[in-house]
This record gives sequence, C-alpha cells and structure tokens, in this order.
Amino acid sequence: MTTDDFLPDEATLTALGELPDDEPVVMLNLLEYADDGGEAYASYGRIAWQQIEKRGGSILYDGAPLVADRTAGRWDRVIFVQYPTRAAFIDMMADPDYRKGLPHRRAGLKRTVLYAFKRAPDGPPLEAVTPRSAEEIFVLNLMRFKPDGGREEYQKYGDVVLPMILERGGGPALVLDGQLPLVSEETWEDLYLVRYPELGTLQAMVATEAWQTANQDRVRGLDLTWAFPTRP
Repeated sequence: MTTDDFLPDEATLTALGELPDDEPVVMLNLLEYADDGGEAYASYGRIAWQQIEKRGGSILYDGAPLVADRTAGRWDRVIFVQYPTRAAFIDMMADPDYRKGLPHRRAGLKRTVLYAFKRAPDGPPLEAVTPRSAEEIFVLNLMRFKPDGGREEYQKYGDVVLPMILERGGGPALVLDGQLPLVSEETWEDLYLVRYPELGTLQAMVATEAWQTANQDRVRGLDLTWAFPTRP
C-alpha cells in the first residue's frame, strides 16, 4: 500500500456526501503501524482528536487485536469513531488544522482500512463501549455474504449462536451496516463487535458440538469474513 492510499480521494468523499439521509456515521479504522511508527501516529491522533471533538464526534471503541486474522493478517489497533453526520467527517478532512497532522499519519502507518458504517436498525445504541472487567474481550466480525441466499444461511447460524453468547454473559456491543469503503481493498456488508467475559469463554463455546454444527451454516453463508478478538 502506498502513502497515497492512506486517505480517501475526492471522488470517494463526494460519493460519501451523496448518500441519502445524513445520519450519524461510524468510521472503522484498522491500523498497522510502520516500524517505530507508533509515536508518529500518536502525534497525528492528538491533532485528529481535537478536530473530532470539535465536530461533536466521539470514540466508540479503541482496542488492540490479540491474534492475527487468517486472511487479513495482524493489525495493531482497531478504532471506531462516530461523527454526528457524514458532512462533519467530510468537513474535517478539508480543515487545514486537521491536515497538519497528515504527515504524522503517513509516517506512522504501514497499512490501514477506513470504512464508513451506520447503525443497523436492530443494533444497540451508538454508545461508547465500556469494558466490564479487565478480562473482557471484544471480537470484531466483518462479513460479506454469498449472493443468492448467503445472508439467510448466516442467519441460521446467528439464531443458534446468539443465545449461546447471551447465556455466557456476552452480547453485541456494536451492530453496523456497511455504507462505503473509503480506504479498503474489500467491501463489507455487516459488522458485529461482540463482547465476551474472557477469551476462555469464546474458546469454550466454539469447542461445543452445537457451535460446530451451526458453524456449517456460517461457512455456507459467507463470501468473506475477517474475525479476531480484541481488548481495550
């Protein structure tokens, strides 16, 4: 990925602004730092946060992946940032004070994904995700379904597994619908950020026969998925 790929181009920002219903937007940021890039990105982050806050935005979740995804590889950080409208985000991107931080952003990153989502109609409210304990983990699930029935196949999996998660003290923290890739080589339809009391809870659940059986519907329904546990 070249440095020119680290920000949405003008055509993409125009497309974002032309989407209907300028409702709150949640930007998913996946970050892999350049070698010794953490400090540079932190410098960018201090500038960006001032601009986000100025526009009424907020950070919904900031976590570190615990393991690599088999397809996507290893990310260093996952951040969800909410803006009150897409126009607020677009305005920030053009702000000279914000753009002063971009050299630090480019210096700090090896690769990134920036993707616009909105709250799913049946999802929980868009609120800051607060961990209940130091052991709690949050699994990020990005999903694209197979055409001609993939979503329906996946729903069979969800109907079985969601009660299993709830019984173990977990549950959805964010449920989002994909809107537009801003910096991404993949397109996504749904995003779930799911909490579990601890990593062992997840590991024990996926070892059960009930989960293994339901997972066949998951596999049949998905065209592509990235999934990995994170911790705030």
